Amino acid sequence: MKYLKSHITLIFSLVALLFSYQLYLVIGELTVSYEKKLANEYSIVAVSTQKIAENSFKHGSYLVASAEEINAQPFFAGFSSDLAPEVYQQLQSSLPSFYRIKLTKYPSKEELDGVTKSIKNLRGIIKVESFARTQNSISNLLDAFKSGVTAYLGVVFVFNILLFVKFMEVWRFEHISRMQIMAIFGAPVWMRSVVLIKMAIVDSFFAVAITVGAFYYLSISPDVALYLKSIGLDGNIYFNLQESLLHLCTLSLGVSLFSVSMVAFRRLESW
Repeated sequence: MKYLKSHITLIFSLVALLFSYQLYLVIGELTVSYEKKLANEYSIVAVSTQKIAENSFKHGSYLVASAEEINAQPFFAGFSSDLAPEVYQQLQSSLPSFYRIKLTKYPSKEELDGVTKSIKNLRGIIKVESFARTQNSISNLLDAFKSGVTAYLGVVFVFNILLFVKFMEVWRFEHISRMQIMAIFGAPVWMRSVVLIKMAIVDSFFAVAITVGAFYYLSISPDVALYLKSIGLDGNIYFNLQESLLHLCTLSLGVSLFSVSMVAFRRLESW
């Protein structure tokens, strides 16, 4: 029972680490997807006294994806019945050109300032509306969210490494008599620690299986898809089974074997 309890506790520790890592990747994908959605909905409006070709906007900044002229005539059609024909005609001929400018990505504050400056430098531009205040608020929220997730992953990673090392210490004390006897007979360190290595490898694969199973379920869950749609994201969470298996196995085995090596080489001279 004690042996099983030790395994379950260690597997739980590894699952927490792997789950946090995979969650970090998923949140990163969702953030990128959300930024693409924002970029598709976001646009800059420019007003010019003369016609400007789309390439002129693109040459000004690499972030400009497209620029299309906005037909302003429908907005002034309601004045046709209130104004004399010649006055209305003069109003139409004096209207400036309006442009809707789309970007390749959702910009940061610095990128938005650069794009706005490049547009203002074009000949004929008299006004640029980038909705900077709203954009900066959203950009700051996204940056804060990314920083928070990264900090959380770092804390969980360090905590689980320390916890894993402590478990290995307990296992070493459980097998210390056998390891000391093997040391007396000249057995190398890896041979003395073979029990710890086997335990670490077995528990690592159990932890990977649990984590992959959990995220695979989340990736096909209709409830998760419904929630993502409620916040403006289409489809389920991104989960590549082969890629995730490779990354999680590498991380799990790396952490396990690193922890075993720290324990195995500690106080080597006393063995």
